[in-house]
Amino acid sequence: MNTNYFVVPLLLACGAASAQDVSLLAGTLNNTMVHERSFAAQLGLSQRFSPYTSVGAEYFNEGHPSKHHRDGLTAQFWLHTPIPERGASFAVGLGPYYFFDTTTGLGHASDYRNVHGWGSMASVSMKWHLAQRTYIEVRANHVAAHGKGNSNSVLIGMGYELRNVPDHVRDLNQEPGDRMLMLQFGQAIVNSFESERARALGVEYRGTVTQNMEWSTAYLSEGRVGVVERRGVTGQLWLLRPFTDRTVVELGVGGYLMRDRIDRSDASEASFTRLVPIVTIGARYRLSPDWRAQLSWSRVVTSYHRDSDVLLLGVGKMF
Repeated sequence: MNTNYFVVPLLLACGAASAQDVSLLAGTLNNTMVHERSFAAQLGLSQRFSPYTSVGAEYFNEGHPSKHHRDGLTAQFWLHTPIPERGASFAVGLGPYYFFDTTTGLGHASDYRNVHGWGSMASVSMKWHLAQRTYIEVRANHVAAHGKGNSNSVLIGMGYELRNVPDHVRDLNQEPGDRMLMLQFGQAIVNSFESERARALGVEYRGTVTQNMEWSTAYLSEGRVGVVERRGVTGQLWLLRPFTDRTVVELGVGGYLMRDRIDRSDASEASFTRLVPIVTIGARYRLSPDWRAQLSWSRVVTSYHRDSDVLLLGVGKMF
């Protein structure tokens, strides 16, 4: 999985000074392969570079049509009309789309496959800008997955333009040289049609490089599914952006060195060690000068149909 298409726009957004916004949309989707309707949801961060151009990085969930549970990441270049303080603006966007599709191998749900691939996403958007840096957005998306099933969706939701947070306030959240030790608890979910769940546990050590960048190493246990308990060590590089005076949103990308088995029903099967990609989206809140609370969602990406999502809530101590 090449994450450069998504990390570069986010790096630009994290380092820029202004004209950034976040949006959350939901709506309906039609999958052209199975000709079914389902829900759709989209979460995004964008950065304006001129009165007419912007770049965005977004997570898109294409719902649960029969035997195709697909989501993915997109980075789009946008052309738009000037943004008014109040009133309407219009935009068109286009970019690559990396998808994760839980589908079938032999046609039945028990024989699932985690298929990954590249496609493209084209979008048109209309926003109605309100007071206090908020807006209502209606968006239409077309995903072309190059033989893996296209989709068309219409979504509506809200967006918010992030304000600048002064450097002295950002230093209260994190500054170069800070260290943090965090204990995390939550749930791991197998990317199958049954969505098997298990308790997850993490212990993370993190260091701050700049106000916009951190690194981490962590022990992660995804709990027991069948006779297999997957666990290992992660290492990630993080991009951060203040959301409020006390809240930071973050994206982590890195590797996960873990022990696993292919057959989760066979206790006699030998375990093996794999290094796989891991991508994390999270938010951190400053409880006090020394304590932080964090909520995160990680996607573990494998090449042998054992993808998983890990949801963790943690409390960390700065030192």
